[in-house]
Amino acid sequence: MTSPTSQTPRRKHTKSRNGCETCKRRHIRCDETSPQCNNCTKYKHRCPYQDVLENGQRESTLIKANLLWTSEIEAEIRSWQQTGRSSFPSLCVFPAIPFENFSPEDLRLIHHVASISSELCTSDSSNFTIWVGQVPLFLEIGATYSFVMNSLLALSASHLAWLTGCPLTSNMAFEHRGLALKGLHEAIGSFLRENSDAVLAASLLLSWQATEWRDWTRLMHGTSSIIDAMQPWKNESQFEDFIAEKSTFPTAPPSPDTPFNCPKHADLDALRLASVQLREVEAYLKENMGGTEAITQLINFVEGLRTLSPSDTTTQRFDMLDPLRTWLLWLPVMYVQQTQMPLSAFVVLAYYYTIALIVEPLFPEIGAAYFGSLSLNPIEEIARRLVSLNACQTSQVDLHTALNFMAYPMDMACKFRIRMGLALPERVALLRQLIYTHRVRAMGREHVVITSGLAPAAMSSLSLDVVQKIM
Repeated sequence: MTSPTSQTPRRKHTKSRNGCETCKRRHIRCDETSPQCNNCTKYKHRCPYQDVLENGQRESTLIKANLLWTSEIEAEIRSWQQTGRSSFPSLCVFPAIPFENFSPEDLRLIHHVASISSELCTSDSSNFTIWVGQVPLFLEIGATYSFVMNSLLALSASHLAWLTGCPLTSNMAFEHRGLALKGLHEAIGSFLRENSDAVLAASLLLSWQATEWRDWTRLMHGTSSIIDAMQPWKNESQFEDFIAEKSTFPTAPPSPDTPFNCPKHADLDALRLASVQLREVEAYLKENMGGTEAITQLINFVEGLRTLSPSDTTTQRFDMLDPLRTWLLWLPVMYVQQTQMPLSAFVVLAYYYTIALIVEPLFPEIGAAYFGSLSLNPIEEIARRLVSLNACQTSQVDLHTALNFMAYPMDMACKFRIRMGLALPERVALLRQLIYTHRVRAMGREHVVITSGLAPAAMSSLSLDVVQKIM
């Protein structure tokens, strides 16, 4: 018989005693890895361990960060520091960027986004992405406002971290975001007409990088308030077009745990149709020896959304969309930077952007409409490029197929505009009609039903003079 004084042996302590403050606040075990614990890396947080690093230690971590240095880039950056000049058009701004005030690592981050901007602008491809076309403007504003420059440096580091998978590069992004947020809060405290574009620029850059619902919704509400304050001088703003689309900004629920209603049957049907369309693209790529990894990844994402439940909270739904937000930011740049971008890549990109439009009714409170509005222009620009190519290369079979696949993205873009109350520019309407005319000819039918209710163009050839109207 067990003695009444005997005790059950104590269970071994499994909790971290010296864990970081973020893990303690979340009540999860910290592995105490320095300078970035695994939990903070997983959830894309800046680990508090970084705050206890000595200056010398911080410098050594920056040197080890994978920034994709090459000997050519090192030489170019040394030239910047010595001459104060750069060959990139996007860096020729006034006032000039004081290169001598930046560390070599930060100059590498500037070089990264400036080189992408220069390359894509030269090939007239920047509009196939969400952010590259805005880099020259962000650099121009950042030359005067350091918090805008830090926001852009954070974006650059985030892209490099995505390319390399290096956690130390992610740390650089976290640090620049922290500096940007601090400067943004100070600028908001002294908000004036003169600094309003800078405040809006930083808010946009940081909102694209937000990985948590709370951070993102604060930025969205703040941006919305900034746009309201800018109404008296909106026509003078460098972001005039963006301000005009404020209707796509979400009104986030008051709590991250707010439940939702059941998804509507029509919205789930739209997901099913999207899956069918994506599988047609996948089948074509397999048949023609094209890479299917990206389209298969998107199919799996869409299939996962079909399990959406009313019990899913705001935070959970925001996390569901996180992969799509990441893909929309980085995948297009990777595709467009290919030496010779295949026609199938145009289609794959268009379908990624289209899914951002499809999911909007399922996630109205957490920014689906916001990213949907950012996806409109790339879809329409891809269609414009393909129509333009078709006017000059009418015998290319792959080009005809790519145009046929573009009918669905263009239809979804039109539906989104109607749903959001956005204007349908004449050029876009004509472009859509041309796409449908081509599809009708390819199918050998006399007419086609357009689900949005807009009639297709008359059955005429894609003449060069018509194409010029959409350029």
